[in-house]
This record gives sequence, structure tokens and C-alpha cells, in this order.
Amino acid sequence: MKIFNLGLKIEPGKYKYKCDKFDKLVLKFAPQKITPYSVEFIETDLEKCDAIVFDIEKKLDLIVIDLDKIEKRILKTEDEKEKQVLNKALEKLEEESLLCDLDFTEEESLILKTLQLVTYKPSIERSNVEDLNCLIKEVLKKAEIILFFTAGKKEVHAWSLEKGSSILEAAGKIHSDLKRGFIRADVVNCSELDNFFNLAEAKAKGFIKTYNRDYITEENDILDIKFSV
Repeated sequence: MKIFNLGLKIEPGKYKYKCDKFDKLVLKFAPQKITPYSVEFIETDLEKCDAIVFDIEKKLDLIVIDLDKIEKRILKTEDEKEKQVLNKALEKLEEESLLCDLDFTEEESLILKTLQLVTYKPSIERSNVEDLNCLIKEVLKKAEIILFFTAGKKEVHAWSLEKGSSILEAAGKIHSDLKRGFIRADVVNCSELDNFFNLAEAKAKGFIKTYNRDYITEENDILDIKFSV
């Protein structure tokens, strides 16, 4: 995830997200390799970021960018439905509201996404940053991103996924072959970690459940994808 920083004292670069569930998995499996979840804070390419954090005094800077885009688009478009949606967004921006904090229908959202509006991206305002890890956690929540894991003696790996995504999409995050050749998945949530010593014991005790491609991945799920290609 790329997070655009506007006005906050955060050095650009990649930062590891400290997750207690991930740390617990590392302690339990003692893997040869660990891959925690990381985000990257950037200060350029605003339109290419996944989320935004900004100083409260910079809010209008973001709003002005979208006001300009929308006003230009309204003058160009001949689609009345699009004009209606854009005027709705324009009105909210003029009230100094961020578009990410408002409710839009699926149809309205599709129209707004085509313009790559910056305030439609998950955005969080702060006067300062006391705890970077807490800020990352808030960004993930705002963006509706969950973490899931793969775990074993070779590696414990943290992965990100849009909330509400199927296990098939989670498999694709790990590797395209897993999605293409998906058969089933064994799943246990980190909330059960204290109930077993290893995955073999978890399966024997019935904590591991087997699901098909329609299962909706839950936060902190540990996945073992079965596939054939």
C-alpha cells in the first residue's frame, strides 16, 4: 500500500506494520523467513496512492484539486446522470467535506472513480503523528483492508486484501497459480492460536475448516491453499 503524506512529519519510505497476530505466528512457528506487512509513505504521485494522510491545515489543498477536476468535467460532459453526480460531489466539497467520508451509490462511485479524485481515496487528517503504527492501522481500517496470513516452518507471511473478498481473491494475492488452479482451502483464524501447538494439531482438534472458492476471507485468517495447475 502506498500512502501519500501531505504536511505530516513522516520520512518517505517503507515501514513495517507491527501486528500482534503476526508476531504470535512467528513465535509459534519459528520460521526460517518472516515477511511482515509493509506500507510505503510517499510525497509524490498523489493520484497513484492508495490512501492519504494529511495535516489538518492542508485539507483545503486536497479539496481544491478535486474542485478543479470536477468543474472542468462538468463543462465537458453531456451525460446528465454524470452531471448530477458531479454536482452532488461539488456541493459536498464546497462544504469542505471529503468525498471518502460520504455515501455514494455503486453507480455514483463508478463515475467518481473515473476522475481519480484525491479526496475519494481513504483519507485521514492529523495535527501530528505520535505513533506511526497506530496511524497505519487507522489507514487500513479506513481503506477497508484486512490482513491474512500464510504460516509454516519455512515462512510466516502477512498479506493484505480488500474486506469482503473471497478466498479465491486471497489465493491470487499469494500467487496467480493458486487462484487459477484453486481446489479448496484449509482455514484457521489467529483467534484460535492458543488452542493448538501446530497446524497438524489444529486439524486434529477440528479448528481447521475446509472451504470452497466462495468463502469470504476474514481478518487474521491463516490460509493453506490446495491447488492444481
